[in-house]
Amino acid sequence: IFESDSKDKTVKKLREWTRVELYTYRRLEGQYPGRSERLAHIRNVLMDKAHVSSADYIFVVDLDRISTTVPSFLSNFKYDTNQWSVMTATSHNHYYDIWALRTLSNSIMNYDIWRRVSELERSPSNYCHRSLLDGIYGIHKKRIPIEHGLIEVRSAFNGAGLYKVKSTYNCKYDGNRICEHVPFHLCIREKNQARIFINPEFRVS
Repeated sequence: IFESDSKDKTVKKLREWTRVELYTYRRLEGQYPGRSERLAHIRNVLMDKAHVSSADYIFVVDLDRISTTVPSFLSNFKYDTNQWSVMTATSHNHYYDIWALRTLSNSIMNYDIWRRVSELERSPSNYCHRSLLDGIYGIHKKRIPIEHGLIEVRSAFNGAGLYKVKSTYNCKYDGNRICEHVPFHLCIREKNQARIFINPEFRVS
C-alpha cells in the first residue's frame, strides 16, 4: 500500500496490519501538485515493486472504491486467460469512470471528457456548465447489465483492474493533464499486444 499526504491516523492504522507492505512518502502534493500526476507517480512506484515479485497477476485498486465479493472477482477467470490481458471493473449502479474510458470506436467515448467540457466552456457558444456535464459526462454514465458479456476497450478502470504481469512491462503511467490510466493502457496495447476488457460481472461499489 502506498500512502502519502494523509492528515489523520491513516499511517498508524495501516501499520497495525501485519501482512501489509506499507510505503509512506509523507507529502507529495508539493512535488506533484496535479492529482492525476501524483497518482501516476504512485502507481509507477507500486508497479515497479510488483515487477520484482514472482506474481502472474497484478491487482490494482483504488482503496476508496473497492468493495466486491469473491465470486465477482473470480468471474474474471471464467474467461479463457489466453484471450485477455486486463480485466477492469464496473459498478453495481452506473459506470462512473468515464475519464479513464476509451472505447474501440474512433468517435464514441474515445476522447478526454473533461478536456472537451473545458474547451466548450471557453467557446463563443456560451454553454452552461450543467448542460455540458449532462450532455458529455452524465449521458454516458450508464449501468452495464451483468449479463452483457465482456466489452473490449482501449482503456478503462472504474476503481479496479486485474493485469497479467507480462502485459505491463515497459510502460508507465502518465498523469500530465490526462487520466493516468489512459497512456498506460494505450502503451500496453501497443507494446505488449494487451487486450483490455470491462467485465460486467466484476463489480465494485
